[in-house]
Amino acid sequence: MLHDYEIEVDNSKQLKNNTMLNCSMELSLLNNLLRENLIIEEEHIEIKRKILKDYKLL
Repeated sequence: MLHDYEIEVDNSKQLKNNTMLNCSMELSLLNNLLRENLIIEEEHIEIKRKILKDYKLL
């Protein structure tokens, strides 16, 4: 081996990125439901608020 590198991983940052990705995916799915008229606007607003609250973004 020519080089001896030590790689340090910050799991807290990775966890935060995964959390944001999960939140984005949930919001995207929610928007798809609204666009396909599977839920009404009031449901969309309520569910979106709950998702944001669950991810501590609201």
